[in-house]
Amino acid sequence: MNKVIGLLLVIAIVIGVGPYARSLSAPPVPPGISADNWIAVGDTAGFVITNGDSLIGSTSLVGVARGYFMLRRGGTWLRIDSTPN
Repeated sequence: MNKVIGLLLVIAIVIGVGPYARSLSAPPVPPGISADNWIAVGDTAGFVITNGDSLIGSTSLVGVARGYFMLRRGGTWLRIDSTPN
């Protein structure tokens, strides 16, 4: 009986601490960016998926994501401009 109670206690601790431990390693989302549109590449970079509004009437392929990269440098998030000069 004591082994069962001990096992249930260990399971409860793992279930309770698991989400907290995973949240500690979650990279921050830049200000003004929805967490649903953010794909972290690490603690200092990520990809922002833009809304599909600009795709209306376009001939884009299905399954193609549009967006841009962001980089954190010195505590400030910078948008990476990939358009040619």
